[in-house]
Amino acid sequence: MMKSNRRWPLVFALALCAFYLPHAPAEAAEGEEIAAIDSGPIVRRQLLHRSARFELQPMATFSMNDAYVRNVMAGVSGTYYLNNVFGLGASFQYGALHPATNLRENLEATLADNGELGRLDSLSYSYLGWAADVGFSYVPIFGKFSVMNSLFSHYDLHLFGGMVIVNEGVEGSSEGVIVDDGIAGIRPGGYFGGGLRFFMSDMFALNVQVRNYLYNRAEISSGNANPQLSNTVMLSVGLGIFLPGEVKISR
Repeated sequence: MMKSNRRWPLVFALALCAFYLPHAPAEAAEGEEIAAIDSGPIVRRQLLHRSARFELQPMATFSMNDAYVRNVMAGVSGTYYLNNVFGLGASFQYGALHPATNLRENLEATLADNGELGRLDSLSYSYLGWAADVGFSYVPIFGKFSVMNSLFSHYDLHLFGGMVIVNEGVEGSSEGVIVDDGIAGIRPGGYFGGGLRFFMSDMFALNVQVRNYLYNRAEISSGNANPQLSNTVMLSVGLGIFLPGEVKISR
């Protein structure tokens, strides 16, 4: 009778082992799956519009804060995105048009009306002949929006900065007058800015950008040019062409 009583604890222990052992591998596998999910990205199946893609952008640029000469430029930029956030690029812009501002026209009209023709002929104005820059791009914000729940588009807010070289040209108040070459020439400097990009498709996007050139400049001179560090703010509108045309999708 004593031997029978001693067997019951052993039988009970074996039954517990038989019940729990089949569940151990399943629980371990479930734990590994949860850990894999926790360590993965928060957003899955995300469209990577920029990652490992090259953006070619023809654009038109307009100066915003020139006092005497407006600058209308045509250019092109190229940016390669290392991932969906960071990119490296360069751009070149050529000064196509340089219309006079109202301030310049009023100044010259006043000098002419007052008979100060000598002072009028001594005036020289600088303008942007061309500009070339190289720098980086950073995309801190991107997402998707809809208009009236019918039109959907992806967008991003991007920032950029780097080094720039500006070639300043010079013109006089009229044809044939002597100009001050001291306000012309190559001007190295820096730039920074930001923009909004709206994707019209996987391959094409509309870009609106504002960039600020920082370099030594004198907008006007009467023979004693003294270029100083100044801000030249430019507004550009461009068409971004992304290559290759297919968008990557995150896991």
